[in-house]
Amino acid sequence: MVQFANWELDLTAQRLRSQDGREVELTKAEFGLLAAFVKRPQRVLTRDQLLDLTRADGAEVFDRSIDVLILRLRRKIESNPKEPRIIKTERGAGYVFDAKVKTV
Repeated sequence: MVQFANWELDLTAQRLRSQDGREVELTKAEFGLLAAFVKRPQRVLTRDQLLDLTRADGAEVFDRSIDVLILRLRRKIESNPKEPRIIKTERGAGYVFDAKVKTV
């Protein structure tokens, strides 16, 4: 179980809950991507790295679909998806999970 921002992610049960206890449904691909991010916070991850990491979790993710998954995750976990604070884009480099992650 890990905590970040106002969220709690159960890596075993594959469940995401807000601080107030609301459960957010994630697809297998969304969960795989979020798990890859929480295991590597504050690091720039390229699209290719994210593809490799999510494929390892059994999710079927292809090329630019990473961008679509990022957009969907932002809509679910960011207070303002248009100005993300948790999953940030590093132009020309990739994405950064810019939240402190605590294992509980």
